[in-house]
Amino acid sequence: MNEIETKEKKQVLELIISYEKKALEKGWKEGVERRLRKDGNKKNATSRKKCLPKDMDIQAIHELTELSLEEIEKLR
Repeated sequence: MNEIETKEKKQVLELIISYEKKALEKGWKEGVERRLRKDGNKKNATSRKKCLPKDMDIQAIHELTELSLEEIEKLR
């Protein structure tokens, strides 16, 4: 029975982490959109650089911002 409880705890923890990651990505995307609207220029590389979280997956940034992978690497 202890093994089952351990597996269930692990599944719950993974689910929580999954939701947390989705929430962080959503919040990050909304923050980037607000920042770009505030600046009034979607081409402003300085603003984009400030908005890129250092630990976020490059593929996720690409999907959220529609920047090319090369552009993202240049901004980092």
